[in-house]
Amino acid sequence: MSRYAATLIAATLSVTLAGCRVGPNYVRPEFETDAAWAGSGEALFNQATPETIETWWLELGDPVLTGLIEEAFESNLDLATAFQNVRRFAALRGRAVAELFPDIDGTGSYNWERAGANGFPQTPNAESFETASIGGVFGWELDVWGRIGRLVESADADLAASVEDLRDVRVLIAAQVATDYVRLRTAQARREIAERNIEIQSQSLELTQVRANEGAAPRLDVAQAETNLATTQAELPSIDAEIRDSLLSLAVLLGKNPTALLDELAEPTPIPMPPTEISVGIPVDVIRRRPDVRSAERVLAAETARIGVETADLLPRFVLSGSFQYSAADGRTLFESNSYGFGFGPSFNWNLFNAGGERADIRAQEAAAEIAFIGYRASVLDAIQEVESSLYRHARQVEQTEALARASTAAAESAELSKELYLEGRTDFQNVLDSERQLFAAEDGLIQSQSDVTTTYIVLQRSLGGGWSPSPRDAESSDERSD
Repeated sequence: MSRYAATLIAATLSVTLAGCRVGPNYVRPEFETDAAWAGSGEALFNQATPETIETWWLELGDPVLTGLIEEAFESNLDLATAFQNVRRFAALRGRAVAELFPDIDGTGSYNWERAGANGFPQTPNAESFETASIGGVFGWELDVWGRIGRLVESADADLAASVEDLRDVRVLIAAQVATDYVRLRTAQARREIAERNIEIQSQSLELTQVRANEGAAPRLDVAQAETNLATTQAELPSIDAEIRDSLLSLAVLLGKNPTALLDELAEPTPIPMPPTEISVGIPVDVIRRRPDVRSAERVLAAETARIGVETADLLPRFVLSGSFQYSAADGRTLFESNSYGFGFGPSFNWNLFNAGGERADIRAQEAAAEIAFIGYRASVLDAIQEVESSLYRHARQVEQTEALARASTAAAESAELSKELYLEGRTDFQNVLDSERQLFAAEDGLIQSQSDVTTTYIVLQRSLGGGWSPSPRDAESSDERSD
């Protein structure tokens, strides 16, 4: 190898090791947030860091629900898909890292020929001969401008985004299982209320029939009592359909046959209720924690790195290539020293003109990065909006439930008093009917409102990004991106 070639290789390697990367260096964008949630002034919220947010469902105190969520984490198909997506991006990152290293290919051949006497050139006597060779070739792109480095950088960010997407699916699955479970228990409770009111209204119907037979009440009272009873009974089919839909949905969330839980969860249990005081932290904590926001930030980092990849295509690519080979006309002498040969040296390729195609690619990638930036910003705003909305809705739902509890108590007392007055002949049956309708509506409304309290709590925990456990590496990575 000439002194000039050696100098060129040394110079190229020194530039490579210097890490000259074209394109913008990524800086995590920062957005100002309020110091506290506008809706956190309610008595049932506090700004302490929620210690149980990783397993917020434990606060509901329902072992069955806990078991269902844990089972969903093991067998949910959406989670399985997200996990395979992480594996895919991990493999793609490995492929990008591989470009930092030389490609080495082994070669070999053996050929035996016999030349015909009438061939060209003509040979007086037909002869046979053989050739054999074995060796290898290698090529190594020297990452002078950081093209491959930016590829690895973007692959790292893509992989991190896929991990955050997996976590986001976990957050959503926990919330969905809890929501469907509450829906099931609510429907079962509503059925019990309907059955209890059907019993009350059946007694009223029997009472009017007796009084009508005795001539103490008109037949109109019987007809009205029958109407009231039938109207309540008509609620049962839709409630039963809600129970079945909830059971089918829960089974699918657990990766099971839709009918797998029909018997297992058929026995009613109370609706799980959230704690009376909830820690919600501060806005900046949610921005750092929510997987969808973290994923959007990593997507932005990946798209920014790809600008450098496209920019590097404007510049020459330097390759160090070479080969070594044993070759001989006689296989028996293949590995003798005189059969060995080699060669290596640098080369470059530079696209000097393509009608502005590369610059167009750069502009397109810059636009892609800008779209990712807008997406990240939107995810931050959406996260803040969802938490604020969830805080307000949960607080108002608690107030509504308290009012409906009072209404339900009063309705039960009214129904009892109206029936006593009717038996004493001091009021007509219309008051009994009205009070019984109000009782059913109040009790049914109360149970649905209690369900909504738990549902809004679930939505709040989902909006806070609860349901996954950060590792120390996550914390370090978050601190680095915040610098």
